[in-house]
Amino acid sequence: MENSLMVALSTGKLKLAKMLIEGGQAIDFCNSSGVTPLMLACNLSVIEGNIQKKLLIIKCIIENKANMTAEDNIGRTALMYALHSGCKQTIQLLKTHGLVDSTSIRSKARTKSRDNSLFTSI
Repeated sequence: MENSLMVALSTGKLKLAKMLIEGGQAIDFCNSSGVTPLMLACNLSVIEGNIQKKLLIIKCIIENKANMTAEDNIGRTALMYALHSGCKQTIQLLKTHGLVDSTSIRSKARTKSRDNSLFTSI
């Protein structure tokens, strides 16, 4: 079962997500795939007008003591979700908050097609 923060993030309701975080919503919750709110926020699509909102949500989650090195069920971290989103500002924000190297996938022998399929289940 999804919690309200995960629903708000996955539907792009960033104001609601911020209100939930500031209201004490659990931020280290993960869904059945092991995805946390931080991972979901890092993977949000960037549209010209929402980059600052996306960064604000990520910063809010981090400042509320999110586990930045958490891994989903197949070993992906928030940094990997940020890399997948292609948003340089998100990657920089994570690095600024101390997340430097968390991209060690459990199996180094993955094929390129398998790597591309890592994010089809998000």
